[in-house]
Amino acid sequence: MAIATAGDEGRAASILEPLRSARFRALWLATLVSNLGWLVQTVGASWLMTALVGTPDMVALVQAAVQAPILCFSILAGVAADLLDRRRVLLAAQLSMLAVSLLLALLTATDAIGPWSLLVLTFLLGSGAALQGPAFQSVVRETVPIGALGAAVVLNGVSFNAARAFGPALGGAVVAWAGAQAAFLLNAVSYLPLIVALLGWRRPPVEDDLPRERVAGAVLGAFRYAAETPAIRAVLVRSALFAFAAAAALPLLPLVARDRLEGGPATYGLLLGLFGLGAMASAFVVHPLRERHGAEPVSRALALLFAGGLLLLALGRGWLPIGLALLACGAAWIGSFASFNIAVQTSSAFWVQARTFALYQTVMFGAMALGSWVWGLVATQASVPVAYALAALVLALQPLVGRVRPLPATSGRDLGPARRAPEPDPALAFDPEEGPVLVQVEYRVDPARAAGFVAAMDELGHIRKRNGALRWRLFQDTDDPEHWVETYIVADWVEHRRLARRTTEADRAVERRVATFDRKGSPLVRRLVARRRDARFALDPSERGTIPDGEGGGNA
Repeated sequence: MAIATAGDEGRAASILEPLRSARFRALWLATLVSNLGWLVQTVGASWLMTALVGTPDMVALVQAAVQAPILCFSILAGVAADLLDRRRVLLAAQLSMLAVSLLLALLTATDAIGPWSLLVLTFLLGSGAALQGPAFQSVVRETVPIGALGAAVVLNGVSFNAARAFGPALGGAVVAWAGAQAAFLLNAVSYLPLIVALLGWRRPPVEDDLPRERVAGAVLGAFRYAAETPAIRAVLVRSALFAFAAAAALPLLPLVARDRLEGGPATYGLLLGLFGLGAMASAFVVHPLRERHGAEPVSRALALLFAGGLLLLALGRGWLPIGLALLACGAAWIGSFASFNIAVQTSSAFWVQARTFALYQTVMFGAMALGSWVWGLVATQASVPVAYALAALVLALQPLVGRVRPLPATSGRDLGPARRAPEPDPALAFDPEEGPVLVQVEYRVDPARAAGFVAAMDELGHIRKRNGALRWRLFQDTDDPEHWVETYIVADWVEHRRLARRTTEADRAVERRVATFDRKGSPLVRRLVARRRDARFALDPSERGTIPDGEGGGNA
């Protein structure tokens, strides 16, 4: 598998740069069709529930059934994308959604559908979408040079917002002309281009002779990686705050259409179209601004732009101010979430990137769901303008939060796998799943350089922990101040080997910087395995620290 690294190319010349990649272009066009079908299906499901029951709570549950799987299964989907072949995960997601859409069409056409069966099948469709998300975001990184990654993320946002601009209107026309079953059938057909594109992609497998990670450990690994990576923590905080406040914009829009514009569903559809149009148009402006000035200044400006749009929605009367407000909100929406998405991807090593994106997606959707509920409650207890004004105030705090949690730079660090160093050949015969394993690294450091050494070691400690160490500490000898000992513990010898293979080129650079503090430039490394009474002391020497045949497993 060819992996783009920071040194592959410079920044993209334009937002259209990723489309020069045949693989990305095929996936992007197929996803555009799929997004359009998805939104047509959403209209069909909502209208069908209106016909079956017609109560607001049941109609609202259709959207809840689509979104709930992302909150429930996104982390597990990220684990699947990291541990399995991502192309196969994407194919499984597409084929499952194709099957569910066909079943929806069949049951609706034969009048065998009911409100609860509609919700169950809609939930299954949402589960397929949840499975697809982390895997798709991860393969984007494989299909374009690193310099074009930002443009690729923005183009994916353009794809969805283009579908949002035209999909609901198309869905309404399809349902009016041929019924909800036609919308479900059209959605099923829309998956075919992406299935064909994935079948035509000969993605080289990644060879790995280590056992595949267990699911529980892989999930904990995602949280550990995020906790030990300041850049990802910053993105999670900033995206949660933005999503919570920005969630006020769309859920309250039907009330704006009804009360201030004295319109109905068609008016609401036009307002959604304006939001999507603002998102699409801004991509050609926001992307070059972010490339020129960096993510943080642009993110602060977009938060203020969204806040201004919400204030205009709170105070505006008539089409002109409300239309301008939605154009501004749409522009800030895609620009902000693209910046968060890029920051997550460029701050994650390849072995964990789907899981970290899934964690980001879970936080984002959770904050958005909470925001929708809170702003709806405020609108009920006070008024829609008050809800919009308070949400704008929260967004206006983004620049202040940015001073404490700035978004990371999106270039300059090579998070591709480091050139693999020779693995240690233990002199001791032992079962590779014995443990834990204690690693001690001894340094001789000039006391005058101790402060710089400790600072560098602190960064290395975070690297050890996010790559799999259970505990890490640095000690100084009280009788010999030049003598320092770094210790870290991993679960067993397999995890020790896995930690070494997770090392990135950026991690290796930190290790080299730490080594410069050692007087000899070559710290002494000791590896100790915990032994028990029932340990296998009689192993054949050929079994030293090796994995039994048949237990290896590849990952993405």
